[in-house]
Amino acid sequence: MTTQTTTANPLAPEGGTFSFVTMVENLVAGEHLEKNPWTQDAMWHNIANQVVDGLVARGVLTRVQGDIITGVTPLADLPDLIGCPDDSPVWRAIYTTHRLTSGAAFRAAKAEIRNIMARRAVTTKQFSFMLGVIVDRDIRKAKSRKEKGNHKPASLQTARNAFGDGGYLTDAVVGGTWAPIYKAPTELLGMALAGDTAARTTLMIGGGYALIMDGYLTRDRESKFFEGTTPYRGTPPVILSDLASHPHGLRMLATAWSGWNPELPSHEYNIPDIKEDGSVVIGGSTVETLQAVRLTEGRLFEIASPSKAMAGSLKQQEIRRGRNIADSPEERNRANRDHLIFALEMAMDASAELSASTVSPPPHPFGTHDEWTKARDAALQVYATLVKNEPDTQAGFINSDDPDSDEDESY
Repeated sequence: MTTQTTTANPLAPEGGTFSFVTMVENLVAGEHLEKNPWTQDAMWHNIANQVVDGLVARGVLTRVQGDIITGVTPLADLPDLIGCPDDSPVWRAIYTTHRLTSGAAFRAAKAEIRNIMARRAVTTKQFSFMLGVIVDRDIRKAKSRKEKGNHKPASLQTARNAFGDGGYLTDAVVGGTWAPIYKAPTELLGMALAGDTAARTTLMIGGGYALIMDGYLTRDRESKFFEGTTPYRGTPPVILSDLASHPHGLRMLATAWSGWNPELPSHEYNIPDIKEDGSVVIGGSTVETLQAVRLTEGRLFEIASPSKAMAGSLKQQEIRRGRNIADSPEERNRANRDHLIFALEMAMDASAELSASTVSPPPHPFGTHDEWTKARDAALQVYATLVKNEPDTQAGFINSDDPDSDEDESY
């Protein structure tokens, strides 16, 4: 186990100490001051170390807790120290987030930042960016590897931009009295589906960490919406809040966490897309090419809020028509299929809520008889169209020979 060295500082308050990490950082800062300018990432990394030391000096954190946050404590020691089920970097991220954002610790940490930077105020996005350069320490080497021949930045830089846009600091995280639950993602999912708020928050942070670090959830940009990458605009905290608010989203968070690999860059493996029941979406035109469909950011937005996704898709179509940008027939068919599914899912949810309504007529939960007739006729018309246009169940698949048949076709 690594031993943390502390050195007395004659300029610090009585009993105050600076960690070895801070001493090294201060030496490096002196070099950068005269030679190479600091990047935002390096600057906030240095500030983060000073904030942790300041919280230790004020008694908000213990030295052991500070060592866990700054990465001095090895991952292998975390199960014994904090009670997590394994030594995944996700647990250090969850622990760090809890120690720096819950309750009075959040206000104390922001006060330390203000003192260090001589600022009157620190925004939550600035705090989130600082948090991002703390929690990525264990995975920087793997997630900073770029794909050969691809000019797209590595997912580590994309992740830091996402943390600069709020990361996973939702309203349920910052300044709240939550406490993490150190159980496996599958156990957390069961507890979250049963209504456990702490389990839902822990799952949201763990799954959100995986999605952000691998570039499945990025910062909000207007270009993403107008290029059709996402069906609507939303910052990472908003998307994660929506995901954590319903079963499909919670299952997606658990799947992302369980399938996340801290030792590989995002382009070397995939986090799969899932259906509402949690099963993996399978794609492929033939039996030989069947495989799990890779999750995309646009799909993540659809899972987070189907109603927003449908409204956004309709708005994108209007924008394209206004710009005279013609969609291909295949793209129009795909968009219309998505709209059909979204509309039917919304209709099922609405009809289920209306049928379970406790309001005594009049008015009837389904409205007047004319309103009910209009809804029924529309549903029957869609049903008749679907039945009439049922695809061939064998379309796109190649029939293989019976493996039990010994008969040679040429003979």
